[in-house]
Amino acid sequence: MEMAALGIVGVAVGVPGLIQVTLSLGDAIRKRLVHYEDDFKRLLDIVIRINKSQTQDMLQYFFTEDETVPTELQDELIEMFQALRDIFERLLLMFPDSVSSDNSGNKSKITPALKAKAEEKVKALEEWNDRFFKRALVFVMFGKRKLPKTIDENENSEDEYGVIALKKVERLRDTIHESLEGAKKGTRLLLDPPETADDRTPLPNSSLQLSTRNDTKQTVLIEYRTYSDDAHEGEITKHRRVVREIASILHHADTRLMGILYCEGFLLDSLSNRFELRFPFPEGLSKPRTLLDLFLDPESRRSTVKHPLNQRITLAKRIVKAVFVLHAAGFVHKQIRPDNVVIFERDSSETQGAAERTKYPYALGEPFLVGFDSTRKVDAASLMQPVEDWKKSIYLSPERHRLQQGDEFQMHHDIFSLGVLLLEMAFWASFQDKGSLLGKRVWKDASTMRSPGELKNIYLSLASGAVPRLMGQKYADAVSACLTGLQSEGRSAKDLEDSDGIVVGTKYVTAIIKKLEEISI
Repeated sequence: MEMAALGIVGVAVGVPGLIQVTLSLGDAIRKRLVHYEDDFKRLLDIVIRINKSQTQDMLQYFFTEDETVPTELQDELIEMFQALRDIFERLLLMFPDSVSSDNSGNKSKITPALKAKAEEKVKALEEWNDRFFKRALVFVMFGKRKLPKTIDENENSEDEYGVIALKKVERLRDTIHESLEGAKKGTRLLLDPPETADDRTPLPNSSLQLSTRNDTKQTVLIEYRTYSDDAHEGEITKHRRVVREIASILHHADTRLMGILYCEGFLLDSLSNRFELRFPFPEGLSKPRTLLDLFLDPESRRSTVKHPLNQRITLAKRIVKAVFVLHAAGFVHKQIRPDNVVIFERDSSETQGAAERTKYPYALGEPFLVGFDSTRKVDAASLMQPVEDWKKSIYLSPERHRLQQGDEFQMHHDIFSLGVLLLEMAFWASFQDKGSLLGKRVWKDASTMRSPGELKNIYLSLASGAVPRLMGQKYADAVSACLTGLQSEGRSAKDLEDSDGIVVGTKYVTAIIKKLEEISI
């Protein structure tokens, strides 16, 4: 039976055949792995979960609705499941069917070489799941589609390896629905003021604060959303509703999968005219710094960058995905800048000398998108307020500077800001730094800043000129797609405002996310 399945693999099969082949390969791997020692229970668990929770349900789901799925997304999904099939096939060939337990019941030993190869495939499965999560977001969140009811409701949703992406999309969608419908669940996110005072210090190059409880010594990140002194009760209530909606979404964030920090809730500080969003440190992470702080670090100004380039690519992917998740939830961020990206160090058990090599500038940590003090629903009324601070305005698209009717902040404005941020990451410097070569490009002279149109042209010139040499052509193409509002990918700005959100989501995936996914170093 196993060899018959392998025979089908080499043939161009339709969707039903692809389902059957993938399931057969998964079952065959499970049968062979039982003969091996317990170290491979982890691998077995991953294979079972992917095989059971995602493969059959989602292939059938997507392609029974094929008339409503854009061709680009159909092609993406077929390619993804073919890639999954290939991973399963390679895993199957690694473990011969002839291997079995000995008479004493002991499991067969695994050589270090075989273990290394198998772990490489485990990593490939995790990458597959990450890609699947983003495609599921396009279809389910942007398109507001219902998920299949055939998923095993008893499946453990707190999977250690994050392979059940489908359930996470479902949970995120339900959270959004409950929050926006004013469900009672959302109101419980209003936290009680701490009984004891906490020590607060500003996070350098950021608007965030670090708060440490004097009794528990627990440290959290705090983000403020303020309102004016003369705000009437109705305005404060509106602010509270927006804060609750954002806190509700972030309360269900999967930090490993979404690139967004988990929010434990919010506080109202009426004396300071503000709400506080509170973010505990993710487990195993500490010492947060903003991306802007890393750009301005004296180590970053030296001629040689010390961290591996693949880590910078991973950083870019995580930030892009975080913006994508926020958009899928129907929000615009409005302030995508390096000071709104927080990077944590990974806790290390290494010796002092070895541990230093795992920290900046030799290594990049775990990044998360923050800065939700201006975030709003994409269809909410915009105040159309000008941005006076030049350090913020340089990330805005030219049309956002016009502030004319029709220039309300939309998703493609966030995407433009994302493109500027990706540019900074390519040069590992900030346009906010007047003393850097990159920062000088913003100014005509010491006191005159370039116009928004001139800045866009400079950004595009950098994306087509130096960036391919620094980061490769695919990275440069992703930057250009952001800066042109995806119009370089064959869509007009009007297309991206279409009520069919799948158009936006699909173009986002194919023009930006897929380009970054395809980079291999």
